[in-house]
Amino acid sequence: MPSYGSISNLPMKNLFILFFLLTFTSIKAQSEYGFYRVDTLHSNIYWKCDKHNGLIKLKDGGFVLSGNHTIVGGKFIIDMHTIKDLDMNIKQYGTAVMIFENTLKNEFFEADTYPYAVFELQKIEKIKTDRYKLTGDFTLHGITNCISFEAAIQIDEKTIVLKSDQFSIDRTDWGIYRMSPKRPYSDDENGWTVPDTIELHIEIKAIKE
Repeated sequence: MPSYGSISNLPMKNLFILFFLLTFTSIKAQSEYGFYRVDTLHSNIYWKCDKHNGLIKLKDGGFVLSGNHTIVGGKFIIDMHTIKDLDMNIKQYGTAVMIFENTLKNEFFEADTYPYAVFELQKIEKIKTDRYKLTGDFTLHGITNCISFEAAIQIDEKTIVLKSDQFSIDRTDWGIYRMSPKRPYSDDENGWTVPDTIELHIEIKAIKE
């Protein structure tokens, strides 16, 4: 578990991360549960909006399993400062890639104010072998809504691998109206709009601790 030093010295935006980690540490200590922590190097959230696509990295999180290897909980922290574009080659587009990524971080998702998004699993339903429907609270841009998606999940003694189907969210449900067709243009937008629908695909690898 990362060391954050004195709690009194923590910025407010980091306190919920510390609380989350302490909660999972407590659950993990109970013998009837198993904890699988997300492997951040091999886990990504892939996004697609309009003509662009990219990924976002996870900062921390994991699954809680009962003694019979059944998922009973899960929580994941997403680092909004890690938004990347994958469809523009940096050799071809140069600084335009950095400008576009900074626009997403700073103007659309306001990552300095809302640095983390969080998904907290509330319900998981088995559809068939290795296929599940997951429902949970998704907090983004300071707003929480319930979302559901289906995924293939493989569980063994050492790892959990989740690969979701592609699903969509409407960014305006989380108060993200920058260049939205639903809002009048601001002077600096010059009539440009960006679709409200964001397509997502999640790939998570978690390792038992």
